Amino acid sequence: MKKYIKSLLVIVAFLAACFSSYSQDKKHEFSISIGGPFSFVKATTIGQSVEGNGMNAGLRYSYYLNKGLSIGIGVEYQTYNSDFKFGSLGGQYDAVDAENESFEFRYKAANYREEQKLGYINVPIGIQFETPGTSKLYVAAGAKIGFASSGSYQSTISNLTTSGYYPQYNVELFGPAFAGFASTNNVETPEQDLNNKVSYSVTFETGLKQVISTRNSIYIGAYLDYGLNDIYDNNEAKNLVQYNPEIPVVLKYNSVSSSGFTTNGRLVSYGLKLRFALQ
Repeated sequence: MKKYIKSLLVIVAFLAACFSSYSQDKKHEFSISIGGPFSFVKATTIGQSVEGNGMNAGLRYSYYLNKGLSIGIGVEYQTYNSDFKFGSLGGQYDAVDAENESFEFRYKAANYREEQKLGYINVPIGIQFETPGTSKLYVAAGAKIGFASSGSYQSTISNLTTSGYYPQYNVELFGPAFAGFASTNNVETPEQDLNNKVSYSVTFETGLKQVISTRNSIYIGAYLDYGLNDIYDNNEAKNLVQYNPEIPVVLKYNSVSSSGFTTNGRLVSYGLKLRFALQ
């Protein structure tokens, strides 16, 4: 992450240097933008995916090759929010209890819901075409690379049933609770960190550029960013509900994206974007 931050600082310094000289040459344009509201992770899931909201704010520097064509680079911060809902989830796996005896841990989760919140620092690079006049139509397209700056998940379960099957005795235990076997209603897990990979996206934007003074303009447009790669870091498959032999009464909860119930997560954002530009 430190090398990412250093790279971003270099970009910001570059943009600041360009901004300091914008008044001397109309080939340079510096803009500040804000956009939203639809921003989420589009994923393959065995449950239901609910698209959430997010926002982005950023800085952009553009260099005009001629009066209608420019290339640009920038830096922006983007948030994403997604819900994944499942009517029922379950599983079983081999474990060892506090007395070092092997058994099969089993769990069933009814009405499972997980909310994921992500934050990314994106670096967009693109090209823009605009028509002449004071009211210009513009079209911009390009690509962006995103670095995960934050990520978390939290789950709620209407009912969680855990049990232990001991094949050596041919018995399944649904209690006691201090052994990690119980039926519990209204479970709310603590918020936990969610690690994600670098994102690569294509981006498209179009709208109106209104010149409001000799060097100032306002952009109002619609945009779409679509991720090209899976951002979930799920190289090591985990159990959704993890038995804890040290403290059996305290279970551990992993994300649906790390336990295989939700895969192939791609970042998607679209909506309206407002930009204020200085040239």
